[in-house]
Order: sequence, then structure tokens, then C-alpha cells
Amino acid sequence: MSLKSRFGPFGHIGILVLLTIYFMPSSVFGADAGNCLVCHKFPGLSRVGENGEMRLLYVNEEIHNKGVHGSVKCEGCHTDITKIPHDPAKPVDCLVLCHIIEPTSEQKFSHKSVATSLEDSVHSKKDKDGKEKPFSEDMPTCKDCHDDPMFRPLAFVKKVRPGVAEDALGRCRVCHSKEAFIDKFYNHITTRLHKSRSPLNIAEACARCHDDPKLVARHNLSRAAGSYGQTFHGKAANLLDESVPDCLDCHVPKGKSVHQMYKNEDSRATTHKENRGQICNSVDCHPGASKKFSNYQVHAEFDKGKNPVIYWFTTFFIILTGGTLLPLMAILFLDLLRRLFPNASFRRRKEKQ
Repeated sequence: MSLKSRFGPFGHIGILVLLTIYFMPSSVFGADAGNCLVCHKFPGLSRVGENGEMRLLYVNEEIHNKGVHGSVKCEGCHTDITKIPHDPAKPVDCLVLCHIIEPTSEQKFSHKSVATSLEDSVHSKKDKDGKEKPFSEDMPTCKDCHDDPMFRPLAFVKKVRPGVAEDALGRCRVCHSKEAFIDKFYNHITTRLHKSRSPLNIAEACARCHDDPKLVARHNLSRAAGSYGQTFHGKAANLLDESVPDCLDCHVPKGKSVHQMYKNEDSRATTHKENRGQICNSVDCHPGASKKFSNYQVHAEFDKGKNPVIYWFTTFFIILTGGTLLPLMAILFLDLLRRLFPNASFRRRKEKQ
């Protein structure tokens, strides 16, 4: 059998590719079990999809290994890929069983409990009677919120390098000897126990829906993200202050899954009128604050129909400020002109006879 018949119509090209791969140094290959990074490690790897949009297929190996999915094999999520080169991958189903054993149950890990929490929340595609909500396609899916896999190190204050806290690693080495286990375990635990996003990042993620005019109109929502940006908390978040509360701090019950958000009218909601005070007077925010303190309207909008008092009060001060400053600025401008052109006049002087 000839080489061309064995390798198909592109026999010579196939032979050349195999020889090139054979003589490549080992550093070129990916470190993953499936050798997916042989191709996906190159920053320029991309393709144009059927809808004409460019898709970047590059995977940063260092960031991936330090992220929460660093221990998961590529084929653990991309279950439809069984050969290389592979056909266009199908969308990832986050609810499949992972190739990881959950230590407390010794069973394969799954995110199905997250789906259960989401179905019981305000972001569910179905109402309490099990019927599909109008415009259910607008409801967020996993990847609508979990779009930033970047690893955020604990040592971000000094910003010396995107690494880890060496003092904490020293404690791990007292008992554990394998460096690979220490790095993966430490990175996974710290990214789960500490915020991986700043308040500004979270507000921007929520704003994709809650500041979208079409979505707001369809679901009769308020411009929550925009009104948050007008508050003291939002302004501090814009200045990159990471100590201020973000959307999740107020809309998620303490100690519960971040996916368990409820409508304001739901008695389980942290924003329910009976529970609001517990948010503000927590030990992390305003300890000792009274229940009345929480009556402050965080998401008050400049809308005559929804908030007439705030609308007219704000309008009054806009007119007052403009009516005071604009005449003063006009006087200063005219005074400046007089100083620059002392002999200028709008009227022609009569010549002396």
C-alpha cells in the first residue's frame, strides 16, 4: 500500500505534518492529557463561525491551571470531542458530571444543585406554577455571568507578580509534600473563599441585562445597575474601592448560594421590607444601624412616574444650580472681555467736530 493511499488525498501533507510533530521539541506540546494545547496554546488561533463572528480559540495554559477548573480535563466539559482534529465543538453543558470526585460524598461532582437553586430564584425561566415565563430566553444562563475565568491572586495588594501568598503556601508544605497538589488545592480554595471580582466588575456584569433598555422594558424592571452607579457605593466602586458592597452583597442571603436571589415581595429575599435592615447593619457594613436606616432608596431613578418626589426635588436643584451659576459665569466672561479689550465698544463713538 502506498503512502498516499494510506494518508488519503493529502498524503504528502499528512506525512510532512507527522514528521514535523515527531521532530518538534517537547516544550511545544501542551501539558494536558488530551494534548489539546498543542493547537490551543497559540494566541492567534481563531475561526469565523457560521454567523460570521470571529471566535477566539486560544487557551492561556497558565491562567487555566490556576483557575477553578485547573484540575478538570478539557474533555471533561467538551464531551463531544473524541478525535483530533475535531469537528466544531458543541456548546458546553455545565450540568454534566465532571471527571472530579467530590471529597465529602466520594461521587463525581456536578453543578446540578446550582441549576436547582437557579430554578427557584428570580432568574428562573419558569414561574412558581411551573409555567414558562414570557421572554424566558432573556433569563441568564451560566456563561452569561461566569464569563471571566481569570485567576485573581491573594497578593493583589502589592501587585509584585500575579502569584500566590508564599506565607500561606509555607503552611501547606508542613503536611503536604507534592508541589502540584499544593498549588492546585491552594488556587482552588482561595478563589472560592475570596472575591474573584471587584464590585465594579460585578455591577458591570449585572448591567448587561439590568441596564439594557429592551430587557428592562420587556420585564418591567428598573435600571438597577445605573441607579447603583449614582449612589455612594457605586461611585466608590467606580474608583476601584473593593470594600464597598456590590449587587451580590445585598441581593444574596448570607451563607446561601450566590444563585439564590428572590423578588422583593418574596419573604426569603434579603431585600424584603422585613429583612432589609439585616443587610445594612451587618458586621461588614453598618453595625448597629437601625431598621429605618435601610429605608434609603438605593435604586431610586430619575423618573417622574416611579419617583415623583425625587424627580421634582432633583429638577428643582438643577434649575437652582443652573440659574445661579450661568448668570455668574456670564458676568465673569463679560468682565474678562472688558479686561482684555478695555477700549472696545458696541457703539461707534461720535467724532468730535
